Amino acid sequence: MTDEQLLTRPIVILGAPRSGTTLLSQLLKFHPQVYLANEPRILWKYGNDSKSDALQPSDARPEVVSHIRGEFASQIRAAGRERLVEKTPSNSLRVGFVDRVLPDAIYIHIMREGTESVLSIRKFWEQHATGVGGTTRRQIMRRVKEIKLRQVPYYAGEFTRRMMSKVVPSNKPRGVWGPRLPGIQEMVRDLDPLEVAAWQWRMCVEHVCRVGRTLPPERYTESRLEEFDEAEFERLLAFCQLESTPEVKEGFASKFQARPAQARSDAAESDEVKLVRELIAPTTTWLASLEPLARHRQ
Repeated sequence: MTDEQLLTRPIVILGAPRSGTTLLSQLLKFHPQVYLANEPRILWKYGNDSKSDALQPSDARPEVVSHIRGEFASQIRAAGRERLVEKTPSNSLRVGFVDRVLPDAIYIHIMREGTESVLSIRKFWEQHATGVGGTTRRQIMRRVKEIKLRQVPYYAGEFTRRMMSKVVPSNKPRGVWGPRLPGIQEMVRDLDPLEVAAWQWRMCVEHVCRVGRTLPPERYTESRLEEFDEAEFERLLAFCQLESTPEVKEGFASKFQARPAQARSDAAESDEVKLVRELIAPTTTWLASLEPLARHRQ
């Protein structure tokens, strides 16, 4: 198959961190046609490494588009698969850019209740932004392979800051985790991690909803983690024009576990829950005002 054929109707999973994007991508990965590109963060920044993750359509210059598409096609071909599924939460800040790179992509935006998502994001900040302890050797090697020579200066500092945390421990994050918002270094320096997490959730959700809802209905859909079940997964498969194969059914049965909707909120301090709800109120109010997106279960 040609590169163009391998990149026909790629499936792009969008969503703020800790919102269910990993669950959905892992379920789709069971499909025998699918190749999952799991958070190739550095590949997406090729040619725009000095910028935040909020890339604009104009940043998708011909050489950038050619490089990213070529890498994806090579990976799909090497895996012996036929269809790309891509999951990188940072893409939730740059849907227009992604659409220039993958112009016939279809998008699934999976959302989670804001308070739960923000509390979970903050937990990951505490675990993963203060060093490399939570990073496996396999993940490190994947990142190293992803980096091209011209990109090394942009990421050497980030790696050094994380390594320094093993020598000089700190309660403040040394590195940056999750979507790189504009000005995030200053946010990490000046704000509480809970506030940074709230901004990450708000900017991702608002951008995807605003841009995604301008796309034709056959190219964009939304799903709620709290409502996710086998019937909803079947709907998403049909949206992606993927058959519900035995491998997918078995994978769903082994992987999916319904979780309490308010588990994080119930475990958190009440003052933290109150603060998060105040921080995200503008977005939750705006979301509630939106017209429901037409979704028909197949």
